[in-house]
Amino acid sequence: MEQKELHLKDRFLAAVVNGDLGVLEERGFVVTLKEFKAYFSDIKTDYINSFLPAAAIEPGQMSATHTKYIFRIKSGVYLVHADAIEAYVEKQLSQKDIREKSACYEL
Repeated sequence: MEQKELHLKDRFLAAVVNGDLGVLEERGFVVTLKEFKAYFSDIKTDYINSFLPAAAIEPGQMSATHTKYIFRIKSGVYLVHADAIEAYVEKQLSQKDIREKSACYEL
């Protein structure tokens, strides 16, 4: 079966959920730009510098969207919106469920 290449958003959320990136604090998962750049050192373009700022929810807004799912706490420090974590986990569980069901039919 062909493996689909993950978008950086999915790679980022997977790293956070798996505990490989960021720190779980009382308010949620906190990631620094420095940690992010070190973890994704395979990305050699300026995209690495703009990814987190581009995904930041505008000041005064509270809802996450498909493209805006982190809060900027201060310069270089970001809080991942809980809804983004929940949506990622649900997506992974539904994909796992689909794979398990399709594996039964392959027998």
